[in-house]
Amino acid sequence: MRLTRKLFVSIISIIMLTMTLPIISSAAILWPPKENPVPSNKEWKVTFSLPIDEETVTSKNVYVVDERGNIQATAPSVALGNSTELLLSAPLNGYEEGKTYTLHVTDRIKSRNGKGLTDGVEMDFTIESINIQDMILGTWKGDYIGINFLAIFNKNYTSQVILDGQTEEGVYSISGDQMTMRLLENQRTGRINIISNNEFTITSASGKVIRFKR
Repeated sequence: MRLTRKLFVSIISIIMLTMTLPIISSAAILWPPKENPVPSNKEWKVTFSLPIDEETVTSKNVYVVDERGNIQATAPSVALGNSTELLLSAPLNGYEEGKTYTLHVTDRIKSRNGKGLTDGVEMDFTIESINIQDMILGTWKGDYIGINFLAIFNKNYTSQVILDGQTEEGVYSISGDQMTMRLLENQRTGRINIISNNEFTITSASGKVIRFKR
């Protein structure tokens, strides 16, 4: 078979350049990631040389497992406007910091003309650990139930909330994934979700969300 007719697959970071590799071995190929560690909300892109049969893009054919073999709640899909690209989003609450996972692309993925991979592909990747205390230092734009404000978090665990020209002095604390801060004359506690280095949220037990962006 001519090389140009073989099906290729490449696994890359959504922000990295595409790389291709022929699938020719008799066992799943283990690829090293181009980027490691990666953020907890990492989205991966799988690029084929031929249009993908969308019916074969399922969570059984493209999936991620943790170190214990537990399948993660990822969602594979074909990229809108590009039928040769498959996207694999992170779980809703992200991967766990500091943990290693394995991405699996099985040989059950096929092109629209029925061509498939000779073998599957596997790739181990590790989620970066974030020092939440260091990450949140500085000034943030906050949004709480439609109320916009500025929040400043200092190294000594003091904070300022600026709303309508008025400054509310307070303190904050972090314990595990829980953060407590003073906002609108009350102490508010919730689970921290780091979306990126420029965005995080605090979600209370009642489901109310305080959103922060740089």
